[in-house]
Amino acid sequence: MRSTSSTGRFVHDGSGNFAATFGVALLPMLMLGGMGIDYGVNVAARTKAQNAVDATSLTLAKLKTNVSDNDLQTKAEGQVKALLADRRIVDPVVTATRNGDEIKVSLAATTPTSLTSVMGYRSLPLHVESTTRRGSGNLEIALVLDNTGSMEGAKLANLKAAASDLVNSMFAEVDPAKPNSLKMAVVPFSMTVNIGSAYAGSSFMDLDAKSSVHKEIFADKSLAANRFTLLSKMNRTWAGCVESRPAPYDVQDTAPSIASPDTLFVPFFAPDESDNDDDAVNDYMNDYPSFTWSASNDNRTRQGQIDKYGKNKFKVGATDRQAGTGYLYGPNSGCELTPLTRLTTGKSTVLDAISAMKIKGDTNIALGLAWGWHAVSPGAPFADGIAYTDPKTRKYVVLMTDGANSSAYSYSSNRSYYSGIGFIWGNRIGTTSNDKARRTAAMDARTEQVCTNMKNAGIQLFTVRVEVDEGTSDLLRNCASSPSMFYDVKNSSNLTAVFRSIGSAISELRISK
Repeated sequence: MRSTSSTGRFVHDGSGNFAATFGVALLPMLMLGGMGIDYGVNVAARTKAQNAVDATSLTLAKLKTNVSDNDLQTKAEGQVKALLADRRIVDPVVTATRNGDEIKVSLAATTPTSLTSVMGYRSLPLHVESTTRRGSGNLEIALVLDNTGSMEGAKLANLKAAASDLVNSMFAEVDPAKPNSLKMAVVPFSMTVNIGSAYAGSSFMDLDAKSSVHKEIFADKSLAANRFTLLSKMNRTWAGCVESRPAPYDVQDTAPSIASPDTLFVPFFAPDESDNDDDAVNDYMNDYPSFTWSASNDNRTRQGQIDKYGKNKFKVGATDRQAGTGYLYGPNSGCELTPLTRLTTGKSTVLDAISAMKIKGDTNIALGLAWGWHAVSPGAPFADGIAYTDPKTRKYVVLMTDGANSSAYSYSSNRSYYSGIGFIWGNRIGTTSNDKARRTAAMDARTEQVCTNMKNAGIQLFTVRVEVDEGTSDLLRNCASSPSMFYDVKNSSNLTAVFRSIGSAISELRISK
């Protein structure tokens, strides 16, 4: 009995010791678990805080350089605290400092603890910072803007407003100490591009009718079929529009050279169409000079005579317009676009060019892009751009169009209207088909190629498609440098927001963290 009693006391005493031991061991386990929970809260809060200071430093880097330190601090505090709005972050202290081109934003705060407080730790420290260098490089931006007939009305007005807003915002970020850090160009396009009549005598123009496409519309293939010469005989001035170069130069930045005549630029010249063609679009003088006669009734032969241009008078008035197209009659038919504006540091010059835009013609995206490329190119015809290899310069082209490529069908013997690709029978785009879809497909192929070539040269492309209900967006989406740089706009009233997004993207790409 004594033995049994002793054993019972032992068992009772052992249970008490186990409970005490377990209780002692449980406390650090709870504290370790609490520390894990509190640390996890701190890490999550730290991540959110880091994102807030990153975004704020980027925003501050876009401000004008003359912003005071007090304003910089106020903006930093306001944005960081607005982005946080997190009760887990206690007593945040935001600091913004500037050192030359660098903007540094830091945040010091704490996160409260739960079980860890048993150990005397009532909070855990939190500190994050972000340093952003204001873009010190140069920007060259060409705005390639659709000025075709379908842009008439609200779309053109909205485009002008959006493009002007972009220009104002981009120039607002220019450091006064670095006025050459931003250059912009404007390239209005339709079925052709107007580079300006002042370039009539320039060496990059085909002054001597050497290009293989210069004389294709004329029956006489001699040097007499020089478009500049014929315009002079007609007492007409070249309006400044140009045609696409023969492939492959139509989608390249190859410098024009007399040694390679097809690299030269041919002046736009819409020929007088045959008197015998009841469906002629641009019949503005008699086919043959007075007192001459030809047995030929072939419309293209009659159209292609050159003697008439020096001897016949116009049989239409200077302001008369074609019934179907609305173009003025004559060799500049369809060339009523505002001339392009070369790269410039002048904000007012760019804004004036946008304001002056007017609509006319069908759509040739490849031709517009090619001249956007020429605008930022370091080579001829303009040679305004910095070398492609310059690490401090970024080149951008922003393309906006509201339509698909088009070479409209005509019932005349030419089966098309004259445009920047001549007549369709000239086969400049790789087809002579009368089928609209085939023509568009051929023009799309040229557009795809020029986009590829531009991106390979180091140019970054933004593309904007506006209020297009037919076809797909694949062409412009693939043309853009990345999917995020393509915008499909369903209503032109949203263009300003889209152009602001593009401006922000360019600014952020310019900033290095």
